[in-house]
Amino acid sequence: MNVDAARLVSEMALKRNRGSALESTRSFMLAVILALGLVGHDAAAQTSSAMTEAIRKGVRAANLSTSLACTVVRCEDGAVIFDENGNAPFKPASNMKVFTTGAALQRLGPDFKFRTTLLLDKAQRRLTIVGDGDPAFGDPKVLERMSFTDAAGNALPGLKASRLLDWWVDAVARAGQTSISELVIDSRIFDNECYNPTWPTDQRSRPYCAEVWGFNYHANMMLISARAGDSGRVALDALEPDYSWAIAKNTAQAGPAKSKSTFVVTRNATSNALTISGRLPAKTSTVVDLSMHNAPGLFAELFARALRARGIEVGAVRVAMPADPAPTGETLGVIETPISVVLERTNTDSANLYAECLLKRVGAASANPNGTLGPQWTAGSWSNGTRALRDSIHATIGSADQGFVIADGCGLSHSNRITSAGQAAWLRTLTMDPRVSKEFLQSLALAGSTGTVKDRFDRLAGNPVKVRCKTGYINGVSTLSGVVEAPDGRKIAFSVLGNNLEKIGTDRARKAQEAVVMAIVHALDDSNNATTSPRTNSN
Repeated sequence: MNVDAARLVSEMALKRNRGSALESTRSFMLAVILALGLVGHDAAAQTSSAMTEAIRKGVRAANLSTSLACTVVRCEDGAVIFDENGNAPFKPASNMKVFTTGAALQRLGPDFKFRTTLLLDKAQRRLTIVGDGDPAFGDPKVLERMSFTDAAGNALPGLKASRLLDWWVDAVARAGQTSISELVIDSRIFDNECYNPTWPTDQRSRPYCAEVWGFNYHANMMLISARAGDSGRVALDALEPDYSWAIAKNTAQAGPAKSKSTFVVTRNATSNALTISGRLPAKTSTVVDLSMHNAPGLFAELFARALRARGIEVGAVRVAMPADPAPTGETLGVIETPISVVLERTNTDSANLYAECLLKRVGAASANPNGTLGPQWTAGSWSNGTRALRDSIHATIGSADQGFVIADGCGLSHSNRITSAGQAAWLRTLTMDPRVSKEFLQSLALAGSTGTVKDRFDRLAGNPVKVRCKTGYINGVSTLSGVVEAPDGRKIAFSVLGNNLEKIGTDRARKAQEAVVMAIVHALDDSNNATTSPRTNSN
């Protein structure tokens, strides 16, 4: 109890001897309440001061000067707890996803669902699959959690990736269709610029550089499982999806046991022709993943083969053209993906394809408030998607977006620029928005438990204070932002951005990020369970 509080209680205690017992009791209780309020205020001020100093020490210890920016704000009132280089433009890496997911929630709504539809025009004998930009369609990591319904609206259990094609073929067979004159994949929800012009061209086959289409399948990537036997040959155990016809050349051989693997699978930028080469140590196996090219066209061929295998004749196979009329026909089936699934894969798993599909879907929604697919449709693109994202950011945080440059939705581009002050303001505003806060916060990785920070903050697992955050890394960049929440509901938003780290590495930036997080956790943890340092062995 401070001096003023003690004096107040003492003075009120003396008054008990001068008046009625009832009035003096009331006065005394009021004094105690006031005194406790003063004590609480002082304690909170001391805690805030200690937190600010701990953050300052952690940031300064990194010794990164203008290569590190940090802003920490209290969510309840927006008070700035700490700011260092907060208005300087920095590359965000995957912290860009925090903006994309928030804007998607604002524009599309928390109840939005991506809908991929199978249509049959019996008069034209045309089968059309209409894409909605869903990045989760056929993604093996989420397929079992997706919602399936048949034409009658009956719920179907989750399907494995290997069964998805069978379900689509079953739907056609149930309709009694024995021949199809034309199979069309309609991916016009997005444009055909599948690869962002600011992304690295030498990494196009890597899964994190997956192409972005209005119709996506299997996360637009291939998985090749190979095994080296004793005969000197390398056998392909599986190719998922089964695009075995895409193998153009296979010269891979089994090497000596315990030798170094040189096994590789490659394709060029504009083809799915796979070249398999190198050596795989005898009696070992491996799995190689790489992105696919032209997912709509590749899936069309895969689907046509599955239909023919079932005895259903298929004529022409193509992708819809911009001038084609709107797709029509009887709905044979709809596959829906709730936006919450896409948000979680975007933020917790840091899936780039998902972020870009959200960005282009927001662009399509903004450009076509009342439009439907067809010749008049304005396709979602990086142009209208980034424009819609900029508008959403500015409407939410106002002038705090100064210095922002937006080239994509996932942060892979080195052209992006944000500020830590702007990001903290964005996080704080979304956290306090009752319409989107629940879905937004749940999409972020939980430090010590999930996603890219499962192991990095493992000692926070089970702590009553929760750290929901997003990591970010590209060459020379390391970032971390998020929201720390106390059991009583107090929340603090933070953003720590490190740039120009090409020569020195990311360790110092990561330690600064962790020092900031632990300082906040310690201040909000009344039980003081967060006194140990986190491990630093993760992304």
